[in-house]
Amino acid sequence: MSRMRPTLSLLLLAGSALLLAKTLQTGRTARVAETARRTKVARTSGPIRQAGTAEMEFPPERWDIVDEQSDASFPASDPPAHP
Repeated sequence: MSRMRPTLSLLLLAGSALLLAKTLQTGRTARVAETARRTKVARTSGPIRQAGTAEMEFPPERWDIVDEQSDASFPASDPPAHP
């Protein structure tokens, strides 16, 4: 009987750890889903045009390769790398 007590304690400890891990994982999944729901961009946010001066309502007078790459990469957060 005394040999059974440590085994039972170990099983209870392992079960508690698994339950805690599952609870934390479920909470994180719910937070991620809520964040994704709140930050979703509406598909009706306005018209989207193709890159380039041909699609612009008021095209600039000067337009070079850097302008073209920047326009094509929009809305990226970093400007295009051009030597």
